Amino acid sequence: MSTPTGGAPAAGGGAAGAAPAPGPAQPAGEAQPQSPDAAAGAPAGGEGGVQGEPPRSGPGAESFEATGRMGQGSLRHDRVRNAFANVEGDVVGGDKYVLLLGGAQRRLRTISPLMDERVRHAYQEHPGLAAAREALAGRHLLILRGAPGHGKTAMAVRLLQGMGATTKYHLDSDVDFASLADLLERGGDSIERGAAFLLDQPSGIAGLRGAEYEKVQGALALAGAWLVITVSSTEVADSELLTAVVDVTEVPDQRGIVSSHLRWRLGDAVRDRLLADDEIGKLLDEMLDGDPACKRAADLASAIAEEWETGRLDPEAVKERLARQADEDFDIWVESLREPAVRSLAIALAVLNGLPQEYIATAARALRERLEDDDRPQVLVAGPNGEPPLGKDPFGAPRRTQLTRLRARDIGKEDGEPGHALEYKDPSYPRRVIQHAWVQYEIQSELLDWLSDLVVAPAEEVRVYAAAALGAIAAESYTYLCDRVFHGWAQSENPLRRDAVAYALQLASRDPWIAEQVDALVAGWFADRSRPYVQATAARVHGMGEDPEAAVAALARLTVVDRATVAVAVGRSLTDLVAQNADSTALVLRTLHERSADHRRRPTALLSFLIVAAQVVVDRAEWGFESTVEQWPALLYQAHHREELRAPFIALWRESLNQADFGEEAQQVLRNWAALAERDPALRDMFRLMVGAIAYRDARTGRILRRCAADWVDPDELAPLPLTAAVVHAQLDLEGV
Repeated sequence: MSTPTGGAPAAGGGAAGAAPAPGPAQPAGEAQPQSPDAAAGAPAGGEGGVQGEPPRSGPGAESFEATGRMGQGSLRHDRVRNAFANVEGDVVGGDKYVLLLGGAQRRLRTISPLMDERVRHAYQEHPGLAAAREALAGRHLLILRGAPGHGKTAMAVRLLQGMGATTKYHLDSDVDFASLADLLERGGDSIERGAAFLLDQPSGIAGLRGAEYEKVQGALALAGAWLVITVSSTEVADSELLTAVVDVTEVPDQRGIVSSHLRWRLGDAVRDRLLADDEIGKLLDEMLDGDPACKRAADLASAIAEEWETGRLDPEAVKERLARQADEDFDIWVESLREPAVRSLAIALAVLNGLPQEYIATAARALRERLEDDDRPQVLVAGPNGEPPLGKDPFGAPRRTQLTRLRARDIGKEDGEPGHALEYKDPSYPRRVIQHAWVQYEIQSELLDWLSDLVVAPAEEVRVYAAAALGAIAAESYTYLCDRVFHGWAQSENPLRRDAVAYALQLASRDPWIAEQVDALVAGWFADRSRPYVQATAARVHGMGEDPEAAVAALARLTVVDRATVAVAVGRSLTDLVAQNADSTALVLRTLHERSADHRRRPTALLSFLIVAAQVVVDRAEWGFESTVEQWPALLYQAHHREELRAPFIALWRESLNQADFGEEAQQVLRNWAALAERDPALRDMFRLMVGAIAYRDARTGRILRRCAADWVDPDELAPLPLTAAVVHAQLDLEGV
């Protein structure tokens, strides 16, 4: 390995494990605060009254908590990303799929999961489906032409399903065919292989000519992708396109469509019972009379099923629902959830969409209890057998029945953990349900009180998802939430509330007007030296920024503030920036090294370095290294592989171990790294090289490192680290320190 600046051996690189090191570090993953206001290092006593000044460093201090759990920042970054994706309508967290068409950036929308599932399970096969499938398989591009009401869209989705597509996208009707061809021709760098596209009634189909068609078709074939276009009978204007046209002239049996949808939704027995009912028969005769309308038949079946699921079946109510269904499907659905328990579950699921079912069930119950009017007199009527009825029946409806009504599904937990999670089938529902509840009902205070509890919940996943929900609400009512929530939480002693403000403001700032207001608000907090908690909140907001250079510059200015709370916020924000973009590591280390040269800024700069060192990890599977542990410390790994990082990395470690302000925090991080090295030979070798570089020609640092290694094998140590301690002593002997 090459030597760092000054001739010392270069630091090795390694990764941190998801599990924390034994000893003073807390377990990796979830914080387990004893109470909401004592969480995450909040001073004892909560927000109402602090029992004395909290310790500046060491056990019980916010700084010790922040440096105690390996990988906390990387885990937090993933959870925040997924929480934001939940209320922004993405299918999954992470980068959004952006398509350049006609010179404009647009997000690709996946085909509605509700439509995809409906076609997969309840499709009434079209007479011409087999021929159309054969044509699509050979050409990769198909134009389904037919009159309205002939089921072209459902047929198109069925065809794409039959191609085994990895992902199915719904293109906007004003797509530019030339741009689409250029995109497809760029191949794997632009689209995933095996993708499928549905283009319903494109506005520019009359301008599509044979040359463009050939270009798009060839690009689709090269990309292993498929495209189905639906058009009306007279829309194709170029005869060269006729080879791609399949005419849809026959119509599936409309009663068969109703029957297949009812079977899928309610099962064979209920379907047969409903179709045998005279009133339902009259309803079908009335509603299916006239011109063919496959979608109307499917919507009629859905209306019947949803009315049945409410516990009653009134044909007039079905007709009323159907009359509004085309344009108001979501509103009709959400308003059909009349029972408080079901509505509470719908809102809780929207906020915590995709999380374990026990979190969602607990949150739903808490919301329902807040919404119940306990002061209102209740009159209970005895049942037919004379026994008093149950006021609240927790066994009223099983979860599987509720999920059907909620258009949701049961999925497995992440990472192979046993158990179940819940999510809406349509990724647009979480934000829509949250905003519907906020705008349509007079429950604003109850919702804010409920979310206020969730943002300090023991589980970090629950906290960040609740904060993201506040961001979705702030997009509708920014000023109201500033007055009711953000100003108060920004000066809270509890760091969990300050984090919630940062997450909510970042998400709400997607709106340009709100972004401008947030900038002014945070600038005021940033400069308010009289209120360090407010400055800490400003630091957390900057940590969510999308411009790392601007964010690091702002956070560097805050290192002059000599308050541990601000220092921890700066460190956690720098952690978020590094976790979001590994390329910003050099900027962060260089900046912290520069600030550590100023005695006024040194404590905050060094604590920030230790927090980043503890909280950011690299994943074995993602980075492709062989290891017996899942994750390594990111700074160690990157310093081993990037020469430009080594000098500031070694200097910051040396200063951290020698300074008095946060010495216990430095030794805690070092021990946690050593515990991971104990379990992995490759990481242990990198750790050894790092120790040699830190102690090179520095007797004082060498003595500190020897003392640390001796502590790791002390007879009273419950989790000794003999292998790592041995390599540390051997390396120090080699260095002669």
